[in-house]
Formats: sequence, C-alpha cells, structure tokens
Amino acid sequence: MSDLVATRAGIRIHADSARVSALREEFATRHVLRLPRFLDAELLERARREIAGGTFIPREDEGIAVELNLPESRALDLLLFAMHSPALFAFIRSITSCESIGGFTGRIYRFDPHTPHHDSWHDDTAGGTGDRLIGFSLNLGSAYRGGVFQLRRKEAPEEIVEIANTGEGDAFLFRIARELEHRVTPVIGEHAKTAFAGWFRAGVFDPRALFAEATT
Repeated sequence: MSDLVATRAGIRIHADSARVSALREEFATRHVLRLPRFLDAELLERARREIAGGTFIPREDEGIAVELNLPESRALDLLLFAMHSPALFAFIRSITSCESIGGFTGRIYRFDPHTPHHDSWHDDTAGGTGDRLIGFSLNLGSAYRGGVFQLRRKEAPEEIVEIANTGEGDAFLFRIARELEHRVTPVIGEHAKTAFAGWFRAGVFDPRALFAEATT
C-alpha cells in the first residue's frame, strides 16, 4: 500500500508514526524520497485526458533547460488543487522537517526524444527563489527510457543519487538547497516523458497561486 495517495476525495495517508520516522530518516540521509503510486488511477486518467487536448510549446530557462511546456490547462488546475491540501502539507513537513511550507507551485512539462531538449545541473535557488524548499515530480505518462533524475552535493559531484521515475502516477520529493544540485538526463527511445513538477514553498498560502503559471 502507498504511504500517500492523492484521490478525488483528497489526500489519503497510510503511514503510521513508525513509517513516518523511517521516511524522515531516509530523506535526511539521501535528500530524495520516492512516493510510489502517489496519484490514484482515476485522477491520473482524468489528467491524461485533459493533457491530450492541450498544446505543448517550447520553453527555455536560459542556461538551465529547454523543454516542452503545457502553460494552461484543466490538468494543471486539477493537479495544483490536489497539491494544496493541508493534510499533504502536514505530511511533507513531517518527513522533510521544513516547517515553513505553506504553498505549492508547479507546471506540466514534456521531454520528447524527437525534440531537442536539455536539463543542466542547477539548484533551483537562483533569481530570488529562496522560498523553494522541496522539489516534487509526478510521472503522468507511460514508461519511458532515460529521463533519470540525478541529485548530488556540489562538493562531491561524483556521488550521484538517481531516480528513474517511470511508474505511472509515481512521484518523488527532493531537497532544495544551495549545496545541492540536480538535473534530468535526456529521454531516449520512442516514448516521451510527461511530468508535473514543482516546489513546496515557504510562506503563507495564497489561493491565487492555484492558477498562476509557475516559472523555474
């Protein structure tokens, strides 16, 4: 059974105190934590239907990444609404020790092996974005090849933690800090990687953030 599941009825938490302690220790050690089957089948299918009717456009963060982005859609609204759950915020605070989490922003993006793209090492703290505390990525597509998330400490670049988040509806968390940096490797083969990614952020929750386009 998944520790954490997002459903139409809200967030369901199945982790007891012992499990929460184990997750907290794992995150403190590796700075990355998998959330298998985070999005239930019904919400995943609904998001996919909305995505299928949308148009992805090229988007570039100068010096960091080039990707395909779905700027506005019902899928994005649906996922942002699901992420703004007090129960979810409380759970993420408990396993990351980031007590100041108060909101979430995110985007839907795609890495298509037939379209040139890249994602270089970066730390998500540049440009006045110091309120980003915990990164999040949710796989909205089917299995793909490549597209591996990598995290490392800047002072030890040879020690890389990797997550190949290819399971449908699977997600993972990762710590945002100036001493850490991350990237996603190129997608190869025939299938694109489609994901919902963003950040748990510090500050007081603003409902308008539900429908604001996120930027990196």
